[in-house]
Amino acid sequence: MAERVLQTRHGPVGATVAGEGPTVLLLHGFLFSRAMWAPQLAALADAGFRGVAADLLGFGDTAPAPPGGEIPLHHHAEAALDVLDALGAEGFTAVGYSMGGQVALELVDLAGPRLERLLLSDTFAGLDAPEVRAARYALADRLEAEGTVRYGEEFLPAVLGPTTVATRAEVCELARAMIAAAPPAGAAAALRGRAGRRDLTAVAGGFGGTARVVVGAEDVFDAGVLGAGLAAALGTVDPHVLPGAGHSPSLETPELFDPLLLDLLRAAR
Repeated sequence: MAERVLQTRHGPVGATVAGEGPTVLLLHGFLFSRAMWAPQLAALADAGFRGVAADLLGFGDTAPAPPGGEIPLHHHAEAALDVLDALGAEGFTAVGYSMGGQVALELVDLAGPRLERLLLSDTFAGLDAPEVRAARYALADRLEAEGTVRYGEEFLPAVLGPTTVATRAEVCELARAMIAAAPPAGAAAALRGRAGRRDLTAVAGGFGGTARVVVGAEDVFDAGVLGAGLAAALGTVDPHVLPGAGHSPSLETPELFDPLLLDLLRAAR
Protein backbone atom coordinates (compact mmCIF):
# COMPACT_ATOMS: atom_id res chain seq x y z
CA MET A 1 0.00 0.00 0.00
CA ALA A 2 1.26 3.46 -0.90
CA GLU A 3 0.44 6.54 1.16
CA ARG A 4 0.03 9.70 -0.90
CA VAL A 5 -0.85 13.34 -0.31
CA LEU A 6 -2.28 14.77 -3.54
CA GLN A 7 -3.10 18.36 -4.41
CA THR A 8 -6.74 19.17 -5.23
CA ARG A 9 -8.67 22.36 -5.88
CA HIS A 10 -9.53 22.35 -2.17
CA GLY A 11 -6.01 21.72 -0.89
CA PRO A 12 -4.05 18.56 -0.07
CA VAL A 13 -5.88 15.26 0.39
CA GLY A 14 -4.42 12.09 1.84
CA ALA A 15 -4.95 8.84 -0.04
CA THR A 16 -3.92 5.22 0.38
CA VAL A 17 -3.50 3.33 -2.89
CA ALA A 18 -3.26 -0.45 -3.12
CA GLY A 19 -3.21 -2.86 -6.04
CA GLU A 20 -3.36 -2.60 -9.81
CA GLY A 21 -6.37 -2.74 -12.11
CA PRO A 22 -9.74 -0.99 -12.39
CA THR A 23 -10.05 1.80 -9.82
CA VAL A 24 -12.31 1.64 -6.77
CA LEU A 25 -12.68 4.88 -4.78
CA LEU A 26 -13.44 4.42 -1.06
CA LEU A 27 -15.07 7.29 0.86
CA HIS A 28 -15.26 7.17 4.66
CA GLY A 29 -17.86 8.53 7.05
CA PHE A 30 -18.09 11.29 9.63
CA LEU A 31 -15.35 11.30 12.32
CA PHE A 32 -13.55 8.45 10.57
CA SER A 33 -10.71 8.60 8.06
CA ARG A 34 -9.33 6.58 5.17
CA ALA A 35 -7.82 4.23 7.77
CA MET A 36 -11.20 2.47 8.04
CA TRP A 37 -10.76 0.90 4.60
CA ALA A 38 -7.68 -1.26 5.29
CA PRO A 39 -9.58 -4.59 4.95
CA GLN A 40 -11.15 -3.53 1.66
CA LEU A 41 -7.86 -2.25 0.22
CA ALA A 42 -6.26 -5.63 0.89
CA ALA A 43 -9.20 -7.53 -0.60
CA LEU A 44 -9.28 -5.33 -3.71
CA ALA A 45 -5.55 -5.67 -4.33
CA ASP A 46 -5.74 -9.46 -3.98
CA ALA A 47 -8.63 -9.54 -6.49
CA GLY A 48 -6.91 -7.48 -9.19
CA PHE A 49 -8.31 -4.01 -8.51
CA ARG A 50 -6.75 -0.71 -7.50
CA GLY A 51 -8.27 0.62 -4.30
CA VAL A 52 -8.00 4.33 -3.56
CA ALA A 53 -9.06 5.33 -0.04
CA ALA A 54 -9.24 9.13 0.17
CA ASP A 55 -9.73 11.36 3.19
CA LEU A 56 -12.75 13.65 3.15
CA LEU A 57 -11.95 17.33 3.56
CA GLY A 58 -11.46 18.29 7.20
CA PHE A 59 -10.22 14.81 8.17
CA GLY A 60 -6.95 12.87 8.00
CA ASP A 61 -4.27 14.41 5.81
CA THR A 62 -6.23 17.38 4.47
CA ALA A 63 -5.90 21.12 4.92
CA PRO A 64 -6.95 22.39 8.38
CA ALA A 65 -10.40 23.97 8.50
CA PRO A 66 -10.84 27.35 10.21
CA PRO A 67 -13.00 27.53 13.36
CA GLY A 68 -16.59 28.26 12.49
CA GLY A 69 -16.06 27.10 8.92
CA GLU A 70 -18.27 25.04 6.63
CA ILE A 71 -17.26 22.54 3.95
CA PRO A 72 -20.06 22.04 1.39
CA LEU A 73 -20.73 18.41 0.62
CA HIS A 74 -19.93 18.78 -3.08
CA HIS A 75 -16.44 20.07 -2.22
CA HIS A 76 -15.56 16.59 -0.91
CA ALA A 77 -16.66 15.13 -4.25
CA GLU A 78 -14.63 17.67 -6.21
CA ALA A 79 -11.53 16.89 -4.18
CA ALA A 80 -12.06 13.13 -4.59
CA LEU A 81 -12.35 13.53 -8.36
CA ASP A 82 -9.14 15.57 -8.36
CA VAL A 83 -7.44 12.69 -6.54
CA LEU A 84 -8.58 10.27 -9.25
CA ASP A 85 -7.39 12.67 -11.95
CA ALA A 86 -3.98 12.89 -10.29
CA LEU A 87 -3.80 9.09 -10.29
CA GLY A 88 -4.79 8.85 -13.96
CA ALA A 89 -8.10 7.08 -13.32
CA GLU A 90 -10.85 7.32 -15.92
CA GLY A 91 -13.78 5.00 -15.24
CA PHE A 92 -14.16 4.05 -11.58
CA THR A 93 -16.39 2.55 -8.92
CA ALA A 94 -17.30 4.59 -5.82
CA VAL A 95 -17.88 2.96 -2.45
CA GLY A 96 -19.42 5.42 0.00
CA TYR A 97 -20.16 4.83 3.66
CA SER A 98 -22.57 7.06 5.63
CA MET A 99 -21.52 10.68 4.89
CA GLY A 100 -19.16 9.28 2.26
CA GLY A 101 -22.19 7.73 0.55
CA GLN A 102 -23.70 11.17 0.14
CA VAL A 103 -20.39 12.38 -1.29
CA ALA A 104 -20.51 9.44 -3.72
CA LEU A 105 -23.97 10.58 -4.84
CA GLU A 106 -22.55 14.04 -5.53
CA LEU A 107 -20.07 12.26 -7.81
CA VAL A 108 -22.98 10.94 -9.89
CA ASP A 109 -23.45 14.50 -11.18
CA LEU A 110 -19.82 15.57 -11.09
CA ALA A 111 -18.18 12.55 -12.73
CA GLY A 112 -20.93 11.62 -15.20
CA PRO A 113 -20.29 8.39 -17.11
CA ARG A 114 -16.85 8.00 -15.55
CA LEU A 115 -18.66 6.70 -12.46
CA GLU A 116 -19.62 3.20 -13.54
CA ARG A 117 -20.72 1.50 -10.29
CA LEU A 118 -21.86 2.51 -6.83
CA LEU A 119 -21.84 0.64 -3.56
CA LEU A 120 -23.55 2.69 -0.86
CA SER A 121 -23.36 1.55 2.74
CA ASP A 122 -25.58 2.77 5.59
CA THR A 123 -26.46 6.10 4.02
CA PHE A 124 -29.44 7.88 2.48
CA ALA A 125 -30.16 10.42 -0.24
CA GLY A 126 -32.87 12.62 1.25
CA LEU A 127 -32.75 15.64 3.53
CA ASP A 128 -32.59 15.55 7.31
CA ALA A 129 -35.68 16.30 9.33
CA PRO A 130 -35.52 19.87 10.68
CA GLU A 131 -34.69 18.69 14.19
CA VAL A 132 -31.86 16.47 12.90
CA ARG A 133 -30.46 19.34 10.86
CA ALA A 134 -30.54 21.62 13.91
CA ALA A 135 -28.82 18.92 15.97
CA ARG A 136 -26.00 18.69 13.42
CA TYR A 137 -25.31 22.41 13.70
CA ALA A 138 -25.40 22.21 17.51
CA LEU A 139 -23.02 19.25 17.48
CA ALA A 140 -20.63 21.12 15.20
CA ASP A 141 -20.40 23.92 17.77
CA ARG A 142 -19.93 21.38 20.55
CA LEU A 143 -17.10 19.59 18.75
CA GLU A 144 -15.24 22.87 18.29
CA ALA A 145 -15.69 23.69 21.98
CA GLU A 146 -14.96 20.25 23.48
CA GLY A 147 -13.02 18.28 20.87
CA THR A 148 -13.92 14.87 19.50
CA VAL A 149 -12.74 12.48 22.22
CA ARG A 150 -15.57 13.05 24.69
CA TYR A 151 -18.26 12.93 22.05
CA GLY A 152 -16.63 9.83 20.59
CA GLU A 153 -17.63 7.78 23.62
CA GLU A 154 -21.27 8.72 22.94
CA PHE A 155 -20.90 8.16 19.22
CA LEU A 156 -19.21 4.76 19.40
CA PRO A 157 -22.26 2.66 20.42
CA ALA A 158 -24.29 4.37 17.69
CA VAL A 159 -21.77 3.96 14.90
CA LEU A 160 -20.97 0.34 15.85
CA GLY A 161 -23.54 -2.36 16.53
CA PRO A 162 -24.00 -4.04 19.93
CA THR A 163 -22.45 -7.26 18.63
CA THR A 164 -19.28 -5.37 17.73
CA VAL A 165 -19.19 -3.43 20.99
CA ALA A 166 -19.52 -6.70 22.94
CA THR A 167 -17.21 -8.95 20.90
CA ARG A 168 -14.88 -7.02 18.57
CA ALA A 169 -12.54 -5.05 20.78
CA GLU A 170 -10.04 -4.34 17.99
CA VAL A 171 -12.73 -2.75 15.82
CA CYS A 172 -13.85 -0.58 18.73
CA GLU A 173 -10.28 0.56 19.36
CA LEU A 174 -9.73 1.46 15.71
CA ALA A 175 -12.97 3.44 15.62
CA ARG A 176 -12.08 5.18 18.88
CA ALA A 177 -8.62 6.08 17.53
CA MET A 178 -10.02 7.53 14.30
CA ILE A 179 -12.56 9.61 16.21
CA ALA A 180 -9.90 10.90 18.62
CA ALA A 181 -7.66 11.87 15.68
CA ALA A 182 -10.41 13.81 13.89
CA PRO A 183 -9.59 17.56 13.95
CA PRO A 184 -12.45 19.32 15.79
CA ALA A 185 -12.60 22.30 13.41
CA GLY A 186 -12.53 20.01 10.37
CA ALA A 187 -15.20 17.72 11.78
CA ALA A 188 -17.40 20.70 12.63
CA ALA A 189 -16.96 22.27 9.19
CA ALA A 190 -17.78 18.99 7.45
CA LEU A 191 -20.84 18.50 9.65
CA ARG A 192 -22.17 21.99 8.89
CA GLY A 193 -21.75 21.29 5.18
CA ARG A 194 -23.56 18.00 5.52
CA ALA A 195 -26.43 19.69 7.38
CA GLY A 196 -26.80 22.17 4.53
CA ARG A 197 -26.67 19.61 1.71
CA ARG A 198 -29.17 19.34 -1.11
CA ASP A 199 -31.68 16.50 -1.56
CA LEU A 200 -29.88 13.81 -3.57
CA THR A 201 -32.88 11.54 -4.21
CA ALA A 202 -33.32 12.65 -7.83
CA VAL A 203 -29.57 12.31 -8.37
CA ALA A 204 -29.73 8.70 -7.17
CA GLY A 205 -32.66 8.08 -9.49
CA GLY A 206 -30.67 9.37 -12.44
CA PHE A 207 -27.67 7.09 -11.95
CA GLY A 208 -27.35 4.85 -14.98
CA GLY A 209 -24.67 2.46 -13.75
CA THR A 210 -24.76 -0.62 -11.56
CA ALA A 211 -25.62 0.03 -7.91
CA ARG A 212 -25.77 -1.89 -4.66
CA VAL A 213 -26.99 -0.83 -1.21
CA VAL A 214 -25.65 -2.46 1.96
CA VAL A 215 -26.97 -1.97 5.49
CA GLY A 216 -25.97 -3.39 8.86
CA ALA A 217 -28.82 -5.23 10.54
CA GLU A 218 -28.03 -3.46 13.83
CA ASP A 219 -27.76 0.05 12.34
CA VAL A 220 -29.74 2.31 14.69
CA PHE A 221 -29.72 5.17 12.19
CA ASP A 222 -31.17 3.11 9.34
CA ALA A 223 -33.90 1.42 11.40
CA GLY A 224 -34.86 -0.73 8.40
CA VAL A 225 -36.04 2.29 6.41
CA LEU A 226 -33.30 4.46 4.89
CA GLY A 227 -31.42 1.80 2.95
CA ALA A 228 -34.66 0.50 1.47
CA GLY A 229 -35.59 3.99 0.33
CA LEU A 230 -32.18 4.50 -1.25
CA ALA A 231 -32.37 1.16 -3.07
CA ALA A 232 -35.78 2.14 -4.42
CA ALA A 233 -34.43 5.50 -5.62
CA LEU A 234 -31.55 3.77 -7.40
CA GLY A 235 -33.86 1.19 -8.94
CA THR A 236 -31.81 -1.69 -7.57
CA VAL A 237 -32.80 -4.72 -5.53
CA ASP A 238 -33.63 -4.50 -1.84
CA PRO A 239 -30.60 -3.62 0.29
CA HIS A 240 -28.26 -6.36 1.40
CA VAL A 241 -28.69 -6.54 5.18
CA LEU A 242 -25.62 -7.87 7.00
CA PRO A 243 -26.17 -9.66 10.32
CA GLY A 244 -24.06 -8.79 13.34
CA ALA A 245 -23.14 -5.36 11.99
CA GLY A 246 -24.28 -1.90 12.98
CA HIS A 247 -23.76 1.35 11.10
CA SER A 248 -20.28 0.35 9.87
CA PRO A 249 -20.44 -3.12 8.26
CA SER A 250 -17.28 -2.71 6.15
CA LEU A 251 -15.37 -2.21 9.39
CA GLU A 252 -17.36 -4.58 11.60
CA THR A 253 -17.91 -7.54 9.27
CA PRO A 254 -15.52 -7.27 6.30
CA GLU A 255 -15.91 -11.01 5.76
CA LEU A 256 -19.52 -10.30 4.75
CA PHE A 257 -19.06 -6.88 3.15
CA ASP A 258 -16.07 -7.60 0.90
CA PRO A 259 -17.67 -10.44 -1.10
CA LEU A 260 -20.60 -8.15 -1.94
CA LEU A 261 -18.20 -5.50 -3.19
CA LEU A 262 -16.17 -7.95 -5.27
CA ASP A 263 -19.33 -9.51 -6.69
CA LEU A 264 -20.49 -6.08 -7.83
CA LEU A 265 -17.13 -5.37 -9.46
CA ARG A 266 -16.85 -8.74 -11.21
CA ALA A 267 -20.41 -8.74 -12.48
CA ALA A 268 -19.92 -5.34 -14.07
CA ARG A 269 -16.63 -6.35 -15.71
